[in-house]
Amino acid sequence: MSRFLFIGGAPVLDFVNTEIVSGGERVDLLQSVDDVRSWLAEAGLADDAARVPLEEVRHFRALLRAMLLRGKAQKNHIDAINDALRRGEGTLTLVREKGKFRTKFDAESTDPLFLLGAAAAEFLANADLSLVKSCGGTGCILLFYDETKNHTRRWCSMAACGNRMKAALHYRRRKIGAP
Repeated sequence: MSRFLFIGGAPVLDFVNTEIVSGGERVDLLQSVDDVRSWLAEAGLADDAARVPLEEVRHFRALLRAMLLRGKAQKNHIDAINDALRRGEGTLTLVREKGKFRTKFDAESTDPLFLLGAAAAEFLANADLSLVKSCGGTGCILLFYDETKNHTRRWCSMAACGNRMKAALHYRRRKIGAP
């Protein structure tokens, strides 16, 4: 069983979610370079990523978190993603999918920051940042991409925060005698 959470709806959100709250305290699930490599493998981004300084990865994660919470990519965010993308090599090709053309970058790099930058760039190019939401659970800092029909999702996971919040509400209603 993985100790990482893959509930964000996109690799870049799941990467940001490697920092969690447990017992009321912020916990960083990326304690070592090997943790970064394990996360990349579990996320399906690289089977055998190269090593990169842990602080660089954490700094990039903090920058992505700030961008996602703000709901827009500012110049410093785009510059950081482009810096990460310059760390890799690859080939840009044109492909047809479902009757439409799009570009596809075949990476030849195992640099973790390049792989994370590519995931962030792909997300920015194809997602609506207004649908990135913070969990409404008490103390939860996880992010998710709300793809529900009416965009009314409130929790990172119904099984975790959703159930806790519903149980707390039920308990309060019973305590005050409300129906």
